[in-house]
Amino acid sequence: MSKFAVALLTVILLALACGGGSENYDNTGYAIGDDDLSIFTRACQQYFRGGLTNSKESFNSLIYRFPDSPLNSDAQIAVRKIISELTGITEVPVEDNGNGGAHFPSVALVGTPSVYSSVSQLEMLIISTGTPPLTIEDAGAPDVTLVLYPDGFQDQAYVVSDSLSGWLSSHSSVPVQPGGDIISSVAPGHSGVVIVIGTDVSVDASVLRSHSIEP
Repeated sequence: MSKFAVALLTVILLALACGGGSENYDNTGYAIGDDDLSIFTRACQQYFRGGLTNSKESFNSLIYRFPDSPLNSDAQIAVRKIISELTGITEVPVEDNGNGGAHFPSVALVGTPSVYSSVSQLEMLIISTGTPPLTIEDAGAPDVTLVLYPDGFQDQAYVVSDSLSGWLSSHSSVPVQPGGDIISSVAPGHSGVVIVIGTDVSVDASVLRSHSIEP
């Protein structure tokens, strides 16, 4: 049994044994606390109760807030599984750079509800690089596609832009520019690169097929 499966089984037993009223749970039975184990437990509970989107957000919170947690790799597995369930897109394997870590910059994907399909496809492509992205649905996001970077992340932003240029059929290049206060407003707490997905985005079908992702 995988570590993730063992962890989920443990959470089921915890949820059955510990109802609301405990100092570690709220009155609805959800685990409380901001440490990695509490977030992981709460994310699993959200998953089992059918809150897949909330569960994914909680697992992503653990991934970005606790990169050295022993639960981090299981949280990444959970995110990929939930994305597959939400979108029907075939799960893709995570590539390892041989050093036991991700080799793609930490990114956040931001888009309006109208571009959810493209965001999901790009999310799976980025996952295949070894670094699950933080995905944000923002009804006020701009309609243009560009890469924003905070101070000190210009080189990483161009790596992301080059990858996008190879994945998208509608762009020869993706603009890169400093993000400034925009990043903190659209992706609070995120310290990496932000990809804004515009309504003009079209992911190349051949790229999706090469990664075993349904267009």
